[in-house]
This record gives sequence, structure tokens and C-alpha cells, in this order.
Amino acid sequence: MTRSERMQPIKTLADTREREAGDAVASARRLLGEREQQLEQLRGYRAEYAARAAREGAADAVRLANYHAFLARLAAAVRQQQELVDAARQDLERRIAEWQERRVEALSLAKAVDRLATAERRVADRREQQESDERALRARRPPG
Repeated sequence: MTRSERMQPIKTLADTREREAGDAVASARRLLGEREQQLEQLRGYRAEYAARAAREGAADAVRLANYHAFLARLAAAVRQQQELVDAARQDLERRIAEWQERRVEALSLAKAVDRLATAERRVADRREQQESDERALRARRPPG
């Protein structure tokens, strides 16, 4: 078994690790998108509620207290969702960096295997040429 053949399983493993890291990046991107969308929905709902309450006005103290309590809960939900968005963004960045490392590793191994295979082909071609030359010389010599 040649060195390039022995290196092939390692290259295959690196390719698999790169593909898995790429899948993780895609999942992290989807999650970040979902969380950003949820954050925008919460912000939109908060703005809509605040605008509606301003149009209707506060009729009494109880209604005003409920309005402020609800806005406070919405603000807390927005903050919590923003934290989730930030965490998802950090996770995405980490996964992108990991994928880039795996990509470099896979490309490096692919180049190394290609170089080994090229060198092995050159050696085999030279050996074959030498054998061919020797056969041609033997064929030219007179018997005896």
C-alpha cells in the first residue's frame, strides 16, 4: 500500500469533519435567523402596543398600572431575546471559525495526498520507462 493510499482514510476523516462543521454553521445560522426574527416580532409588538395605548389614553389608574406592567414585561422579554440573539451570534462566529480550521485542515491533507500520489506516479513512470528501455535493449542484442 502506498503512502498516498495510507493517507486517504485520514483525508476522508478530515473531509467528514469539515462537512460536519459546515452543517453546524448552517444550523447556527438558521437559529440566529429565527432568534432575530423573534426579537423583531417582540419589538414590533411592543411598539404597536405602546402606540395603541397612546391613542386610547389611560382612562384610570388601574389601566395605567396594567399598561406599565405589561410594557415592563415586554421590555424584559425583548432583553431576554436580545441575549439569546447575542449568544446565537457568538455561537455562529465560533462555529464559522471551527469550520474554517477544518477547511484548512482538509485542504492541506488533500494537497499532501495529491503530492504523494504525484510523486508515486513519477517513480512508477520512471521505473516503467527503465523496464521498457531494458526490454528494448535486450530485444536488440543478438542471441547468444
